[in-house]
Amino acid sequence: MYAMHQFEEAFKFYVSRAKATMLVILFLQITLVLSKSALYREHQCVNSVQNLKSVVELIVEEMIERSNCIVFVTDSVYKTLVDIKYIKGSSTVSKYEIILRDNEQFFRPRKRIQNILVDSKAVGCNAYVILIANGYLTSEFLQYTERKRLINTHGLFLLLHDYTLLQPDLHYLWNRIINVVFIHQYNAYKHRSGEKTFKEKIDLDTIYFPTNKKTLTKTKYIDTWYKGKLRYGNNHFIEKTNNLQKKHLRIAVFEHIPAVTEKSRAYYNKQPNNSLEALGIEFELIQIISKAMNFNPKYYMPYNILSEKWGNEGDNQTYTGLVNEAVQGKAAFYLGDLHYTLHHLNYFDFTIPYNTECLTFLTPESLTENSWKLLILPFKLYTWIALLLTLILGGVTFYFLSLSYQKYISSYKSQMNIENISMKEEVKGLYLFTEIGNSILYTYSMLFQVSLPNLPRSWVVRVLIGWWWIYSILVAVAYRASMTAALANPVSRVTIDTLTQLAESSIEVGGWNEEGKDFFLMSSDLSSQEIGNKFQLINHEETAIEKVANGSFCYYENSYLLRYARVKRQILEKEQKKNQTAKNVPLKHNLHIMEECVINVPIALGMEKNSPLKPHVDILVRRIIEVGLVQKWLSDVMEWSKIMEIRQETESEKALVNLYKLQGAFIAIVIGYLLAFIILIGEILYWKHIVIKDPKFDKYHLDIFYNNSGNMKL
Repeated sequence: MYAMHQFEEAFKFYVSRAKATMLVILFLQITLVLSKSALYREHQCVNSVQNLKSVVELIVEEMIERSNCIVFVTDSVYKTLVDIKYIKGSSTVSKYEIILRDNEQFFRPRKRIQNILVDSKAVGCNAYVILIANGYLTSEFLQYTERKRLINTHGLFLLLHDYTLLQPDLHYLWNRIINVVFIHQYNAYKHRSGEKTFKEKIDLDTIYFPTNKKTLTKTKYIDTWYKGKLRYGNNHFIEKTNNLQKKHLRIAVFEHIPAVTEKSRAYYNKQPNNSLEALGIEFELIQIISKAMNFNPKYYMPYNILSEKWGNEGDNQTYTGLVNEAVQGKAAFYLGDLHYTLHHLNYFDFTIPYNTECLTFLTPESLTENSWKLLILPFKLYTWIALLLTLILGGVTFYFLSLSYQKYISSYKSQMNIENISMKEEVKGLYLFTEIGNSILYTYSMLFQVSLPNLPRSWVVRVLIGWWWIYSILVAVAYRASMTAALANPVSRVTIDTLTQLAESSIEVGGWNEEGKDFFLMSSDLSSQEIGNKFQLINHEETAIEKVANGSFCYYENSYLLRYARVKRQILEKEQKKNQTAKNVPLKHNLHIMEECVINVPIALGMEKNSPLKPHVDILVRRIIEVGLVQKWLSDVMEWSKIMEIRQETESEKALVNLYKLQGAFIAIVIGYLLAFIILIGEILYWKHIVIKDPKFDKYHLDIFYNNSGNMKL
């Protein structure tokens, strides 16, 4: 029994030792496996970093071939990944480096970051290598720099793939930054059987253009890094704007002459009628650009665009019109005769200007129907003053010559008893000028070519009369010719043709564009400031034209639209005159376009901010301008107004002499009658109250009364 007990004890001892040994062996095996796994992971990490570095260096080398300046944006994880000194061709490029902190904030970015980005853009950097481990930080950086325009969105971009960057709220970025390559790194592949195999593989992706904003931004595979080399190794920055492959691009339209006419509505109502009528310069431009870039334009008119037009920024960052469409990024192009100004550059990108427009005022034209002044119209004020002074001087000269001859020459001859000289004949005819009243009267009659009742015998007076007749003939001929011209010519018009005249007038001015008011207020010209102070905003064009026609308003717009509106108004007036039952009041004033241009402003196609299409579109627009199509389209748009203006001129009333134009003659005769009647009343009153009450008055011996009183000389 004891032996059995000893055996059992020994057996238990050896079993326990065997278990301990097995545990030690198992532990050692596990330790060995774990150490091998750690070594494998460390080796895999080293290989992964090395592969990533190799891929980045290859793409950077490709970017260097296209750029002379490159910007590196990294963080603490990737700041030592790539050294540009060892990259082929790096000696010929400039390098800027930005290292972001892990807690970087971009609502108040560091001044150093801003300065680097500003300097890099100023020197023309168009290559960006952004290696940031945190995808959210990358998105914040891209949004900030794109919003502030601190990066060239048309440049080349290299980024690490992260699904944070592909969220729907960032789709607008990838409609602006399209020359981008994403490095998508894989460490393990899971097969259908569930088995995982570890393969060191890196994919290079890019984005589609344009992107779909309703879902995640889709990426497009372009190449793979595997076993130390790229599979294709070709150009990874694919040109995406030359051929858009029939994709739809939205075009926001605001009808404004000469950019877009009403005839274009058939196209964005999807009812093209192949009409030959003018569609507008910008509409024709888009038609050609869409064919050249192979996309389908999808036209639409924004809600309330006819009243909101270009639009403005309201309270709480609210927007209207085309500005609202641009802020929300609803379209790729914006048509509406947009002015190339700093204000609009806050919301749009513009192509190169395709035309310049004269901005001026549509003013009321006052008709100066002054036929009642027919007698004084032939001569100007200073001419009349000169004639009156000459008349007075001539009458006084005749008077003094006649008196002097009668007093000195005749008396001298009488004293000398010169024979054969009759004193009565010598002074014959001098009585016409020996009284100042008669002298002025006969001098006036000679001026109107009325013969004298008796020609004086005095040669002194005769010589003066002869030269006075020559003067009278010249004046009379000029007066008659000028009066004939005044009767034959159309009625002269009073117009406002300069800013000074407009500022001095009491007429109100205005337009629908608030930017126009700011332009006048900020001007250094005093007349422009005066116009800006009384500038009114008016949204409805028809209302503005009606106020101009009533003579109470001047409308600010481009000269092409004003010319078009003026012709439409003239046609409306003509129809109203034909329709006797029309309730509308006829025009009180004609419409006149001010001759002086306030400013010649460049006009360009509006595009989405930072649009990647701009470089290619600029080339196409420049070619279209060079071949003369813009001028041709402008001529087509304005052809209707030119034709109607010619018709209006040919159908205008001829300058015939009628009773209305002869009203000056009737006014003259009426004035003569009134003066004669007043003088007659005066003589009657003088007879009754003065002559009859005279004590010496005797109605039976009036000749004695007048001879004694000396009131009248017979």
